[in-house]
Amino acid sequence: MSRQQGNLGGLVRLRSVRERDSRIGLAAALQEEREAAAKVADLEQLLANLPMPATFDLTAFHGRQHTVELIRTALADGRATLETSRDVTAAARDRWLADRSRLAAVESLVERRAAAVRAERARKETRELDEVAQEMWRRRADVVAVGGAR
Repeated sequence: MSRQQGNLGGLVRLRSVRERDSRIGLAAALQEEREAAAKVADLEQLLANLPMPATFDLTAFHGRQHTVELIRTALADGRATLETSRDVTAAARDRWLADRSRLAAVESLVERRAAAVRAERARKETRELDEVAQEMWRRRADVVAVGGAR
């Protein structure tokens, strides 16, 4: 049984490392998602608060339109990045949940096997104590029988 426990101990360590790695990956994905969301919010704020040009000539108008177009392009890229980071976060969360459930399953198996070993030890100890009590009863019965025969 100890060999099986050793094998399961290795499996618990492996599952634990995988769960920890996937949890770290999830944390990194969540951080990237937060950064992408912050970038999108900043670009939206910049676009909303873009000041009007001081003069209303054609050059100022073209300059402002060019700036607006650059911000809109960056905003579209930022939104695409945000959507991608949400997908990555969802995949990382699924991976972590799977790794966590596998680790819990192996830990549960180890605990059940340990409980079975404890129960078997208790049965063996009870059996040994019964044998000792039976032997003591026989000896006492033999002493009484020998003493009663006189």
